[in-house]
Amino acid sequence: MAKAETAELVAAAARIESEQRTLEDLVHALDKTKLQTEKTIHRAARELEQALQREEAITQSLRTLGQAMANMQERQQAAVAAMSVRAEEIRARRTRLSELMLRYAALGSKAAELLGSMSASLESADRAAALAGAEEQLAPIVEEAASLAKTARAEGFTEVAREADVLEQKFQAIAAQLGAGKVWNG
Repeated sequence: MAKAETAELVAAAARIESEQRTLEDLVHALDKTKLQTEKTIHRAARELEQALQREEAITQSLRTLGQAMANMQERQQAAVAAMSVRAEEIRARRTRLSELMLRYAALGSKAAELLGSMSASLESADRAAALAGAEEQLAPIVEEAASLAKTARAEGFTEVAREADVLEQKFQAIAAQLGAGKVWNG
């Protein structure tokens, strides 16, 4: 709430309290006035008129305060609506991040499996066939890592994109080593 609106509400409440005290004082005085002479009856009538004016002023002040409170309630509802929209955005982003992280984890598992099988196959007798098979198996992992990085970057998940880029680069380097016929040491 803005300071001006807070001050306005506090001032309105203070006015109502002051007017209420004045009304109560007038009613108390009116109650004590003895209605025995023309003068006291006339004074009681004036006090009654003043009390009625105070009562009308309080009613008007309460209406003004009520309107200010209604305005505040509208602001609160607008804030809650905006908060709900943001909460839904957060939920959706959290869900999407989880999906991307699961994709990354699955990719990491595939990569680890591949590295394990490559180590075993490169020790086999037919090294040329093992190198060709390993290169062939690396290509989908490199593509998947590139795709994941692209998707994550496009959706603003820079951390996931960076991790997928690192994985892609790692496997491109391994593929390059295998393509050059270099011995790869898992």
